[in-house]
Amino acid sequence: MGDLVFTSQTKVEVGPADLFDLFGSGDRELGWLFGSEAAALRPGGLVRLSLPIGGLSDADGTARIQSVAPFRRILLAHESPWSGYIDCRISPGRSGGSQVRVTVSISQAEISRLGAGFGLAVSPPPNGHISVGLLTSLSGSNGIFGRSTVNCAQLAIDELNADGGVLGRQVSLSVADDATNPVVGQISMERLLRTPNLSAVIGYHNSATFAVTSGLAIDAGIPYLYTPVSEPGGHHPLLFRLGGTPLEQLRFALPRLARETGGTRWFIAGNDYTWPRAIAATAKPVVEGMGGTIAGRGFLPIGTRRFEPIIEAIRRSGAEHIISGFVGQDQIRFEQACVAHGLRDSTRTFAPFLDDVVVEHLGDSAAGVWNVLGYFEGLDTTENRDFLSRYKVRFGENAAPVSAAAEAVYEATHRWARACVAGRGVDASAVVHTLRDARFEGPRRRTSLASPDRMLLGEATSTKVRVLDKLPSVHSA
Repeated sequence: MGDLVFTSQTKVEVGPADLFDLFGSGDRELGWLFGSEAAALRPGGLVRLSLPIGGLSDADGTARIQSVAPFRRILLAHESPWSGYIDCRISPGRSGGSQVRVTVSISQAEISRLGAGFGLAVSPPPNGHISVGLLTSLSGSNGIFGRSTVNCAQLAIDELNADGGVLGRQVSLSVADDATNPVVGQISMERLLRTPNLSAVIGYHNSATFAVTSGLAIDAGIPYLYTPVSEPGGHHPLLFRLGGTPLEQLRFALPRLARETGGTRWFIAGNDYTWPRAIAATAKPVVEGMGGTIAGRGFLPIGTRRFEPIIEAIRRSGAEHIISGFVGQDQIRFEQACVAHGLRDSTRTFAPFLDDVVVEHLGDSAAGVWNVLGYFEGLDTTENRDFLSRYKVRFGENAAPVSAAAEAVYEATHRWARACVAGRGVDASAVVHTLRDARFEGPRRRTSLASPDRMLLGEATSTKVRVLDKLPSVHSA
């Protein structure tokens, strides 16, 4: 099987120069490509797509500009919900207007991954290779994090193999998409767990998926390294929660934000599943402990596009602060709605899932939002600068920015390898007894799970997250 290529050609009445200027305007009447959203038509620029899939409803997608020839050609690298290329060529029409030729190509490897989601057989890893599974979100609301997550996992695998592999064996990465949907996540996890020579699964996805996939890993006897910030729970020797907790995110950051604003009233908004509700449950005693008040709460399903009711509830509450537990595309739309409805003039936002990827999508709408995570691209360490340099060499200067989740997957992959070496094996019994103490000097300079590094307080600008401080550990406070 080779690459899959689709080509379409259309005649439009607009001349090449005028048509070129319409690209990325966000006008849906121009179609899925020219009606996309692009802040800047330059190499590396982000393009937000609304893809007509199946004729039922549009699906969110992202691409990144690779090259631009003014009035003639725009080449995009498709990042989600699949990877590939979109090549748009514009030429003058014979009788005026323009001829537009669009070629969409998808690689054989990506076709295989997409086919697996429909139950089709996939090629097994090469004989003798150790397999590591990655369950992540490449589509759905959290699909915006998927490309850099896969990139960072592959970078770690490449580094391990360049160094001789793990215990003398090469390592292969198998990727599955949960589509930000726990039902899909369960099916994808079942497929991953059938991968030959599987040693571990690394997960970056929401906790709704973790709730249904963690038991599958336990039943299969496979270590499951879950990397995002998440609510405590799900204790088992095969389950490793590597991210922070809501308490670590909120305990010191909320009082500091309140001191800046002088306000006391807080509104909690977010998606309606376990993690945002854990944020709400954790925030209440933190806010009340510093003399503040929870002025209101509101939760909406993942995939929400209409935020006006919750915006009005925030306005009526008189809150000076918003704790936003929205994720992925929902978070982007919520923050944009806050700006559009003037809430930023009277409130400050703490968004526990905002990172450099979200900021890229938000642009000016991100400015002033605070968050606490284990990693931001702006972390000023030699190790992080070296890591980002290797990432750009491997995936190009125009690669997707590294999210906090992606960096955590990179570290988790290396930590799994260190645990295998320390335990002198790749099976579960070797990994589970050595993983907590396995040391890895990564971008965060963290040494082991037994002695985790402190969380970072960040403030978004229109282009990045600026690191304000390293926060004390809640365990030593």
